[in-house]
Amino acid sequence: MSSVQSPSSVYSSDRASDVFNGSASRDFCNSFWGGDDGVNILFARMRGAAKTADELKSFWSTRAAIEEEYAKKLLHLGRSTLGQDEIGDVRTILDTVKLETEKMAQAHIDLTQQIRKELEAPCIDLQHRYAEHKHHLQQPLEKKFKLKQMQESYVAKAREKYASDCLRIASYSKQFETAGRDQDRLQQKLARARQTVAANEKDYRNFIEKLREMEREWEADWREFCDHSQDLEEERLDFMKDNLWTYANEVSTVCVADDLSCEAIRTVLDTFEAEKHLESFANQFGSGNTIRSTPAFDDQTDPNTEPTFTLKVARFPRIRKAREERRHIFTPLNENSSEPILQPPPPTPPTQPSPPAPYLAPAAEPPRRMDSVRRFSVPLPEQPVLAGRDPAPSPRPPEHLGGEIMFYVKALYDYTATIDEEFDFQAGDVIAVTATPEDGWWSGELLDEQRREAGRHIFPSNFVTLF
Repeated sequence: MSSVQSPSSVYSSDRASDVFNGSASRDFCNSFWGGDDGVNILFARMRGAAKTADELKSFWSTRAAIEEEYAKKLLHLGRSTLGQDEIGDVRTILDTVKLETEKMAQAHIDLTQQIRKELEAPCIDLQHRYAEHKHHLQQPLEKKFKLKQMQESYVAKAREKYASDCLRIASYSKQFETAGRDQDRLQQKLARARQTVAANEKDYRNFIEKLREMEREWEADWREFCDHSQDLEEERLDFMKDNLWTYANEVSTVCVADDLSCEAIRTVLDTFEAEKHLESFANQFGSGNTIRSTPAFDDQTDPNTEPTFTLKVARFPRIRKAREERRHIFTPLNENSSEPILQPPPPTPPTQPSPPAPYLAPAAEPPRRMDSVRRFSVPLPEQPVLAGRDPAPSPRPPEHLGGEIMFYVKALYDYTATIDEEFDFQAGDVIAVTATPEDGWWSGELLDEQRREAGRHIFPSNFVTLF
């Protein structure tokens, strides 16, 4: 009696021979016969399809729960306090971030409802259809299949007994011809054997007839099962295609909504300028530029004496640090830490920074190569490109530079060379950088060919900013 096989073992049958006998039809009712193999294969297929329907429904249920939890957290974040003490453009930007975050949350809430209504609910209906197929068709047919297999085993056993009796009668008949005095005894054995074979032959015929009746009924039931299974599988596959397609469309719609929210944030950021915002803040809330000095001593013994104050107007020049130098306050992340390393800014005079410590060779020593000099400076970090603004076009590189150009920088201040390897430059000059040693003295050349001097390629890195 054959046992039910797993789908992986059932589907691995040998397909070398033409099991379809030249027929072009691949309908289930013409493709799953051939003894017990076809039955086991199709039964396994339908069990696997029902399992997939259950798993798909569970998938959508879990996906909706994840989306709902994310949406709730996003909504709570969008309604939290952010920049309550800010004013003007900064307040507008932060309010926009909160508003767009709430919109994102609402989009994900809508996606949660769509998944449950348009994806999960139809899967429940599909589950019910496969449950009905299993209960009304497959399970009764599996029982009939087992009864048919049992009847086939009865036929095989009856045939075996009948064949054994026939062989015994033939043996007795052959011995009877040469038995001599034992003929009477063999005659009795032969008579008993003929009685047994007659009974076994009758049983064998009855079992065959019973099996033939069962096979006629089985053939009709199996054809009906094959047709119904093929119809149900076609509907399931079309359903899964539409179901997954709907999922892709719904998720992409949320992505578009998120991108629109991000674009709204980029729009308000693109019009924001820190200098104008601070100027507006000073105009609106500034307390004036009148400086009141400490009052002079007044003699309290003289009743006519009144306190005197000296007033002056603040007209101080602002000591402005270059933006690139302000960025040096926070260095890049440490390799072994996720926290930024806080460092004080390098000391700078009011007008321009001091170059890295220069190397002055003693008179008694021959000049050294610049790469052997250890100088101290902080390398420039990469500058981010502001969203919505196109980066400045790269200048045309000098054709004669031997090293590979790494990037371009722009001079913030004038600089006068102190040794032969260095070169002079002025604020606003563009320099092509070919090497960035850690000592802060970089290698490169001016793009202005008229002022370029051969052999001079060293310049201080803290006098320039990325171009």
